[in-house]
Amino acid sequence: MSWRHWIIDVRDGHLVAPIDIPSFSWDLSISDFGFQTTDKGTGKADESSLTIPWSALDAHTPSGRDSLLDSRRRGILTCWVRDLQDPEDMGTPIMWGKIGSREDTLLDTTFSLESPMAILQSRYAVRDGAFKDGTSTDTISFDALSFRGICSELGRIATDAKQGGALPIDWTYLGEKGIHQRTNYQAWNVQNLAVSQLITNIANSKGGPDVAFRPYWGDPSHARVRFLAGSDADVYLDMEHPPILLSSYAGAGSLEGLTVDYQDGYQRWYATGAGQDESTITAYWEQMDEITHMQDPPILREAVYGDTDTDNLPLLKEHLAGVATAGRLMQITGSIDFNDTDARGIPLHPCGSFWPGERVDLDVAGFPTLPDGRYELRLMEMSGDQTSKASVKFDVLDAPFQ
Repeated sequence: MSWRHWIIDVRDGHLVAPIDIPSFSWDLSISDFGFQTTDKGTGKADESSLTIPWSALDAHTPSGRDSLLDSRRRGILTCWVRDLQDPEDMGTPIMWGKIGSREDTLLDTTFSLESPMAILQSRYAVRDGAFKDGTSTDTISFDALSFRGICSELGRIATDAKQGGALPIDWTYLGEKGIHQRTNYQAWNVQNLAVSQLITNIANSKGGPDVAFRPYWGDPSHARVRFLAGSDADVYLDMEHPPILLSSYAGAGSLEGLTVDYQDGYQRWYATGAGQDESTITAYWEQMDEITHMQDPPILREAVYGDTDTDNLPLLKEHLAGVATAGRLMQITGSIDFNDTDARGIPLHPCGSFWPGERVDLDVAGFPTLPDGRYELRLMEMSGDQTSKASVKFDVLDAPFQ
């Protein structure tokens, strides 16, 4: 089992030609998940450092080579396949993106891919014909929609509703009803209307959903991309799936190279919001119990949080409560091999059978600083290269010893 790649037409997802890419890196995540997360964000679906020898292209002239890898028109679809020798095995699509800026040499070319969110950095929530010489007063508003419904409408305006703007993206939740509204997408404010940023802002809102773009086969000759997001009722993606079972024992297990990173907590937080000088909105949070009530207390640690877009105190306090932590935190990382099989030769965790955002039950035994037992985690990031190995990171949780 390994990787297979195709050159695609970015506009409609049509497969142009297979391509052998001997070297690349990839990174998939569901949202920001570090020890000091300030905004949830929308995660990543990046593929970088793709290096292609000119000999791998079915083109023998400068114009032919450039046409196959034209960053204005072409992209790459990357799939995980069970049998590279079987030309009928199209595999499971994992990554889809537009070819970015190339660096050509005498022997090869190297580039990264622009993910759907990166493409949407240069698409704006302005209707065709609404922005004019003189003044532009058009306003786009949404009322009584779900968060993901608003995101889908923004995506449609930025793609299918623009002349020449179509992309093979399914805006899955068009018209989905909810309780949310957005009324201030004003054409004159175009510099703040990049659709990637507007979707990110919604993800960062209180109750904002997980957001992801995942490729799939539309038909045997076309690859498409689904826009996926958590619902208003359940903001997390893929939580309906049963947990992935992983294990880490001394020198064995399906999770290899288990590592635990720790961070000390902060017992007192200072937050600032919108405003200037002495008119700046401020908020305060502290949890001093372990400082004042433990026989062997930790030292006091303080932290600051800033959110200049928040212009009222209750909202600033809500945001602060979401990031403030007092106790000691830990984060588990490790690696898995997509080619690992059970005793019958059936793959245990093939690429494409699970995604960042899904639950994981990790059984641990024999680790020097973790009690033996099952840890209920959430997979937050996978990254790797042209091999079958993937590094994995899980969500941040309280350390067992405080």
